[in-house]
Amino acid sequence: MEKLFGVDFGTGGCKAMVIDLDGNICASAFEEYPSQHLKPGWSEQEPAMWLDAFVKTVRSCGEQMKDGFGGVLALAVTASTHNAVLLDKDSRVIRPCIMWNDQRSGDQCRRLNENYGDDIFRIGMQMPTPTWTLPQLMWLKEHEPENYAKIDRLMFTKDYIRSYITGDFCTDVVDAQGSLLFDARKNCWSPEICRMIDLPLAVLPDVRRSKEVVGRVRAEIAALTGLPEGLPVIAGCSDTAAEDFSAGAVTVGQIVVKLATAGNVNLITDKAVPHEKSFTYPYSVEGKWYTVTATNSCASAYRWMRDALYPAEKELCEREGRDVYLLMDEQAAGAELGARGLIFHPYLLGERCPYFNPNARGDFFGVSMVHNKGHFARALLEGVAFSLYDCLQVLKDFTDKMEDIVVIGGGAKSPLWSQIVCDVFGLEVKQPANAESSFGGALLAGVGVGAFANELEAAGRCIRMKRTYKPDPGNHAKYDQLFAIYKEVAQTMPPVWEKLAQIAND
Repeated sequence: MEKLFGVDFGTGGCKAMVIDLDGNICASAFEEYPSQHLKPGWSEQEPAMWLDAFVKTVRSCGEQMKDGFGGVLALAVTASTHNAVLLDKDSRVIRPCIMWNDQRSGDQCRRLNENYGDDIFRIGMQMPTPTWTLPQLMWLKEHEPENYAKIDRLMFTKDYIRSYITGDFCTDVVDAQGSLLFDARKNCWSPEICRMIDLPLAVLPDVRRSKEVVGRVRAEIAALTGLPEGLPVIAGCSDTAAEDFSAGAVTVGQIVVKLATAGNVNLITDKAVPHEKSFTYPYSVEGKWYTVTATNSCASAYRWMRDALYPAEKELCEREGRDVYLLMDEQAAGAELGARGLIFHPYLLGERCPYFNPNARGDFFGVSMVHNKGHFARALLEGVAFSLYDCLQVLKDFTDKMEDIVVIGGGAKSPLWSQIVCDVFGLEVKQPANAESSFGGALLAGVGVGAFANELEAAGRCIRMKRTYKPDPGNHAKYDQLFAIYKEVAQTMPPVWEKLAQIAND
């Protein structure tokens, strides 16, 4: 049987998936790994963890199939974008990877905007914020000049892992765009932007199409994992671009809501439409673009609550073989809509759209003696939904078509959370059967080696919807009232956030 393999590296863990050419799952595996938060707003990971997770998940997938990796046609690696892995002349990792949700480069963003903002937006199509590689590298140059001077090669998460598999040195157009060092209109690295931080163009990888075969599995990796030696490996793309593809978003005007480590509301377009409050990327579906509005903390906020407020329940559930998130959902479902006036702002790692404030902080607003754990759990789910609804308002500058919405990501596995999003948005929401980056990457690998004629054929053959959520008009009206309060609180908080940041970082 012919099969395709996708491996995705999210912020919280690695997901590997093998599918057949009809989109049926043959094997899957997941390996969790942590981020390091050494200071408020900092987020780093050790790249060695990714390689270990790759080997473990690939081996697990191979063991789940009677014929192992027999019949596998190609492999794709996808990952969160913006994350620069820096290598010295001996190909050693110089320092832990600064992740996309790290907020330390706020001052660098301010100065980049003041000195070069118009030029950066003209070339890179986005305004500098701490998410992007450009200000992260500027921070490194100023605070760790000895490490900056050692940079011989710069890779992004998926490219570092893929290079481990094949030995190549390249990236794709989506990850290149995620660096804010790239001129997507000219399809090349921007000498003008790189000069702003004295970054030599020679350290940057070649840029290829996402579906292009760029290497093959080396003998050493085949022996370590069980993958066939010589298996074609495509360039791959960002996790979001792969997820949107896996959700069937292949036509202009489709909207995808992502409930993952971060939360996204994405719109598919036929051309670049830069906007100061959104992100603009070439899409994994060749010839199309997608506009991203994003909140920094989504499922990661629920994970924070699990670890901070439910440690005993987590330990008990693990002993009993149950999922603690199901328990948290049950408690949240038992609380009233609106959590009796408890509102959560999910700015645990600063915030992107629409505030773009690295000093933003999360809060539970309206706490009283009536509230219990269930209210806090429900308020968190609703607060993230409000943050995504905030993002949706920006997309109204691009389109009036708001009826074709798909929900994806780990958080979408929760029927409660998906229904809350549906009611907050007041729009029908569809859920695909297999909307994961690893699934989308596998499909893209199939396009790359000719198993499908193009992306449209791959989507039509393999992508199916499993559930549709319909909004309750009464619930939407109540949520609109709460959202107005949510916005009012957020809009009054920036001076307080700045004071807190000064104290916390002293």
